[in-house]
Amino acid sequence: MASGVSQVACRRDCPTRLTRLESAGLVCGTGLAVVLADLADGRAVYADVDDRLRAAQIGRLVSGETGWFDPVLPSVAMPEPYLSPWSRLVDLPYLVFSKALSVFVAPEQALGIAYLLWPPLMLIAFCGLAVFVARGLMGGPLPSRMAEAMIFVLMAMLMAFAVLEFAPGRIDHHNVQLVLLLAMAAGLCWDAKGGFLTGAAGAASVAVGLECLPLVVAAFGAMACSYILDAKGSRAVLLNAAVGMGSATVVLAAAFLGPAGIAAQQCDAFSAPQIVLMLGLSLAFGGVCLVPGMPASPMARASLLALASLGVLALAAVLFPACLAGPYAVIDPLSRLYWFDRIEQEQGVLFLLRNGRYAVVAALLSVGSVLCLLLPMAVAKARSGAASFLALYALAAVSLLLALLMVRYIRFASALTPLFLPALVAWWLDPRTGAGRQRAALGAFAAAVAAFVGMVALVKPVDRPFDAVDYMSMDACEGEDLSVLATVAPGRIAQPNGLAFTLIEAMPEGFRVAAMPFHRASPGMKRMYEAFLSSDPAVRRAALAPFDYVAVCRLPLTSDAAFAPLYAALSAGEDWPGLVRIAPPAETRFQLLRIDHAALR
Repeated sequence: MASGVSQVACRRDCPTRLTRLESAGLVCGTGLAVVLADLADGRAVYADVDDRLRAAQIGRLVSGETGWFDPVLPSVAMPEPYLSPWSRLVDLPYLVFSKALSVFVAPEQALGIAYLLWPPLMLIAFCGLAVFVARGLMGGPLPSRMAEAMIFVLMAMLMAFAVLEFAPGRIDHHNVQLVLLLAMAAGLCWDAKGGFLTGAAGAASVAVGLECLPLVVAAFGAMACSYILDAKGSRAVLLNAAVGMGSATVVLAAAFLGPAGIAAQQCDAFSAPQIVLMLGLSLAFGGVCLVPGMPASPMARASLLALASLGVLALAAVLFPACLAGPYAVIDPLSRLYWFDRIEQEQGVLFLLRNGRYAVVAALLSVGSVLCLLLPMAVAKARSGAASFLALYALAAVSLLLALLMVRYIRFASALTPLFLPALVAWWLDPRTGAGRQRAALGAFAAAVAAFVGMVALVKPVDRPFDAVDYMSMDACEGEDLSVLATVAPGRIAQPNGLAFTLIEAMPEGFRVAAMPFHRASPGMKRMYEAFLSSDPAVRRAALAPFDYVAVCRLPLTSDAAFAPLYAALSAGEDWPGLVRIAPPAETRFQLLRIDHAALR
């Protein structure tokens, strides 16, 4: 891998007509234009509840209301406390920025400015890494500076689903994941030292969130395959990657988890199970690389790596059997049915087609077509032993497959596959390519288009009418007066999912909401679905037993009373036995009702 498409080899053998700074400037400028175009209507495409929960978490940290290693979010009581799985690694830059800016402005303003500044600054790093990788993959210069500039601009436009994650105010963890993903890719496109970067970035990615774990596994799998096939320099790359992952895991655990977090057994976040796996596999891979007199036989190398890896996996399975059920095992069947299974980003391409989301499917086709057109080039690279190119191609292919299975991965596929565009155009225009390979590339592209057209023709949209569960997920009280909360004693509020963040951001100290749309809050969601949807008074009373108030917004939409008796009545402004309406100081759609548990029906 070190002698494959390394950056050193690129500078010597693959001249480009634009300087690295010019290329980076074009990509960054285009990326910024994409972000600004997205913000033209005043709202970012990716703005969602993740940003609002992250803001609540960071706000408590900056104000000193919570400790560095304290994961509790006290504004949520299901009635169990909500423990955030999110990493302080993402929170850290906002903490530093806000503290620095608070010298000049009020602390609240400083934090708001940090939310606006840090994501675009990360965009610069993202674009710089993208240019580093794209230039490293190029097999030769394009015909002119203008042609090269246009290709880099087009590359940035194809990365739109990734670039939009860097909009000001987009403080969720996905932009950090994207930067770390391209850092991993840059390590694969470097030399032996790049292995350390790939390993360290992979460890940091897992520390931020587990969704990129399949891509980290794919990167290490590609490096392991290079080592098995005895590619020149592959041993040093794999050894450095193992050292990078192992050392970064230790540092990240100590810095962002603390003793209690390191010992915790959380299947959905960086904790003991992931630490054991990462350290164990780092030792396994590194140990195999250090075995003296390692045989050149691919079978022997593969057997040693497989035995060492399976031993670590078996140990983790014995130590943490609960994690064999996956990170979402905490979600109960009711919450899965009414919440998780309705989330678009958790579904695959068939869900998109059934819901008429053809634009998103077309975007998947656009990034996938690059890989299809590259297929003959990838075959040629395989024959020439270009390990780095093949590793990155495999990583991009895995990201595309994941995006087809789960829409949330579209941002990662959009970040990786367009990086090959300059290489594809240079290869296509190279006289040595030949008409046969060009026809093969067009054939692969035609097959992808035919598959898209076939899916659109076969999978017809399903017209599903909105129901009470959909209405419960809407925030119908945004901008409404919530001052009635200041007239009553603090307590626990039972409310639909859609009202969670309007309450969290406005309610006085001491109040707690029952649920919010996150998988760790599924115990609270289950209670709310039972309370608002059940026709059994006993089930409703049990669900509301831990709570003091019920909060619902009046809606101009009518819900089916047979499907959701309590929600249909309250959203229509009607009364309910055992719920005492509290008069608001001002006209508002927000309704607060005190629970009389003895009289509740």
